[in-house]
Amino acid sequence: MEKESNHQDTPNPKVSRTKDEKPKKKLEEEIKVLEKELKDKNELAQEYLKRLQYLQADFENYKKKVLKERDEFSKYANEKLIFKLLEVLDNLERALSSAKDSGGKKPLIKGVEMVLKQLQGILGWEGVTPIKALGEVFDPHKHEAVMAVTTGKYPENAVVEELQKGYSLKSKVIRPALVKVEKR
Repeated sequence: MEKESNHQDTPNPKVSRTKDEKPKKKLEEEIKVLEKELKDKNELAQEYLKRLQYLQADFENYKKKVLKERDEFSKYANEKLIFKLLEVLDNLERALSSAKDSGGKKPLIKGVEMVLKQLQGILGWEGVTPIKALGEVFDPHKHEAVMAVTTGKYPENAVVEELQKGYSLKSKVIRPALVKVEKR
């Protein structure tokens, strides 16, 4: 009887291998499946991370663009009003010149001069500056040539006469100067 019990206690190597192999193979297959799923999930996570980074960069660029546009808008928001005021400024200058030429009354001339200086001060405070033209080299960004003349007093392409003042608002030309240009 002891032999029998010993025989039963001794594991059969053939039986034991097949029992161990099945769970081992199954576990290896599950590990491979899980490793593939993990790899796929990691790739998907990397793709999402790249998308997020692109979106963040796009959003930062958008914020910068909006800030620049807002600054540009606020910088030139009064451009239309100022352009209309420039016509008033021109008329005041003409009236003053005409009154002086015709021997107008001094109090009237003094009053128009005061209004003109006040208007020039307000426009200057808002960033409006006259564009220098007379004697300058013609610049199509600042000057609008309405006539070419030959005087011999100025170098070629120089502005010889300013017919209407030009103005810039901060760094932007809002009205070019109307000029005559020296041509030979």
